[in-house]
Amino acid sequence: MAPALQIDLPPGFTGMPVTDDDTMNARLAWGISEKVAPQAGRSVEDFAAALMALTPGLRENGVRVFGKFAAGDGPEYLATLSLGVLRWPAADTEMLTLRRSAVADALLDVYKREQPRADARLLRLPIGPAMAAVHAGEFHVPREFTGRPTEIVRVQARVEYRIPLPDGEHVAILAVTAESEAAWPAVAEAASRVAHSLRTADPENRP
Repeated sequence: MAPALQIDLPPGFTGMPVTDDDTMNARLAWGISEKVAPQAGRSVEDFAAALMALTPGLRENGVRVFGKFAAGDGPEYLATLSLGVLRWPAADTEMLTLRRSAVADALLDVYKREQPRADARLLRLPIGPAMAAVHAGEFHVPREFTGRPTEIVRVQARVEYRIPLPDGEHVAILAVTAESEAAWPAVAEAASRVAHSLRTADPENRP
């Protein structure tokens, strides 16, 4: 079983945990929709349905919490945050024999192969060794999805932390994305604070 984790979410964070209980997820989605839907110009029912449509995919990918927060004043400071926990594919053999620093090295190598243009490096968080990476690029939304005459091009920056957990079998993945170059320093700083707050819920399961 994946370990329980705790984090300090950014001020103003609006989102929901993803549980294995669909009834609980629906209740959480409805509560969030009551707060957010009027500001988004949508009905509570439609907004809650959209959230529930996302939860199966999020759950399959190990996501435990997702949502948005503002790192400053203005819509350009809005960022999306997700925290997931995945089992290391080689947990039955390789990972259990490695130090967590070696696992972080392996995670760094994998990420560099996946995103060769990213700025990726190792660091140490209070929970233990980790990999951190920043990747910037353009996100293209085809006109077929928007009905507009041309596609929408958005600049997107993403910071990602991949953190071997003390149980020796799982990796936590914290990802924060923003669509504003001007707001990126503030968003990255907020993401760093969240990463540094990550801790296991079991006080005996320290790094």
